Amino acid sequence: MRFRILSKSISRRRSRVAIAIIAVIMGASVFGALVMTSMEVRDNVGLEFRQYGANILMIPKTDSISVSIGEIEYGSVTEQRYIEESDLPKIMEIYWAPNILGIAPYLYGMAEVEDHAVILSGVNFSALKIVNPWWNIEGDWVDDDNDSHGALVGITVSEALNLGIGDNFTAKYNNTQNETIQSFTVKGIVDTGGSEDYQIFTKLLDAQLLYDKENKVSIVQVSALCTACPIDVIAEQIEEKIVYVEAKSVKQMVNAEMQILGKVESLMFIVTAIALLASAMGVMTTMTTSVIERQKEIGIMKAIGAENRTIASLFYSEAVIIGVLGGVIGYFVAIVLAQFIGDSVFNSPISPNPVVLLYVLCVSIGVALLASVYPVRRAIFIEPAKVLRGD
Repeated sequence: MRFRILSKSISRRRSRVAIAIIAVIMGASVFGALVMTSMEVRDNVGLEFRQYGANILMIPKTDSISVSIGEIEYGSVTEQRYIEESDLPKIMEIYWAPNILGIAPYLYGMAEVEDHAVILSGVNFSALKIVNPWWNIEGDWVDDDNDSHGALVGITVSEALNLGIGDNFTAKYNNTQNETIQSFTVKGIVDTGGSEDYQIFTKLLDAQLLYDKENKVSIVQVSALCTACPIDVIAEQIEEKIVYVEAKSVKQMVNAEMQILGKVESLMFIVTAIALLASAMGVMTTMTTSVIERQKEIGIMKAIGAENRTIASLFYSEAVIIGVLGGVIGYFVAIVLAQFIGDSVFNSPISPNPVVLLYVLCVSIGVALLASVYPVRRAIFIEPAKVLRGD
């Protein structure tokens, strides 16, 4: 009986029910698209930030000795220490290892090139390209496996020493015991607008041989994709694995990431709230109009003994049907909308997520039911006598 009444009511008011379903589709599609996007936007934004450098810096712990004569302080002397290159694989043993994108060791030193003192840094170029892909290179990156004694030269150094791509140069290093000499070939020119412009970069092994620092590195840059975990936790876990280093997060980079992610999510929340509010208003308007049009029908049902909860259940059942239909259709519209947002805003595809369908259905049904509260209250307060008399 109830099903027959409900089906006839919907069939007689197909156009109004369709308007209500369209209202739900609009809200559900926006909600679903933004949920799908937010599930991937953290990683996407995090990956974008990783294009601008590492967010963890590893340095060896050092002991400082204060130097003074009488009451006069002359500052402190810090012992030069290094990180063992062979210990770096321990970083990938931490709990958050899957979030580590790249590990780039550096060995710094002052070498003599063309009678000029220059900072010559040994690096792992394959790791450097992952950690610092934003470097502007004229020419080619050095191939760690194939380029024998290849080097990248900072643009300021190249201009000062008149070094171009393909040129050869000799680097000398004097320590207290002997002098070491190595020859290099310029494979590319580095132009970053930063300190890299004033350095020469060679393969890590070449620098270790030049400085006689076998298995030693000065610092290590770590690039970690960390949007679901505190970056400081990764730093602490690194320190636990390699006890003689300090792992420091680059606070400016981390704070910028968190601020932008927070703003993106806040914007998504506001847009979703507005879309769902508009959807609820559309359903409420349609349901209220339905109650007005069916006043006589409701009056007759009450006159023959129908209870308020029976009347309410009919309207709420209709709201559930509207919510389910609008939610299902809205989910598929959301997939298309999410792809558009991903391609146009984040330049990355957004994968459809079946779990979102459950979220969309719950929200769509909830919005339809909440939007029906006011119309249902009007329906249950209709007085049969007045309606049947035509008052």
